[in-house]
Amino acid sequence: MDFPKKLGIPDYQFRLIFGKTKIDYDVEKEMVNRQKHGYSLVSAVHLLEKVLLPIKSTPFVTTDAFKENEEVRHIHMGVDDEGNVVYMVTTMRSDETVRVISFRRASEEERELFYSLTGYKS
Repeated sequence: MDFPKKLGIPDYQFRLIFGKTKIDYDVEKEMVNRQKHGYSLVSAVHLLEKVLLPIKSTPFVTTDAFKENEEVRHIHMGVDDEGNVVYMVTTMRSDETVRVISFRRASEEERELFYSLTGYKS
């Protein structure tokens, strides 16, 4: 899937799609990296999985930041306890608090986008 295009972001931006993001490496560079740096690329994968993907969960998607009403916001889509795709808007406060602005069931169009990004259909 072309996640950057579907999300409307540049190809080079770092992003995680929980439940869908994977971490991999170039197998041909494994031995070169071991010899040059003394570390296995497999170890890097395990470290990133531990830090970035600490739990296996249902899919979750977050957009890049955008400004609305003079504050920076993010849109998140995930799955609630009943298996419905939900849509949430948050902002980050200066004290590292995530402030939930809106939370609702995703519209049909939003559910279709979520499905195209994650393969999850409610």
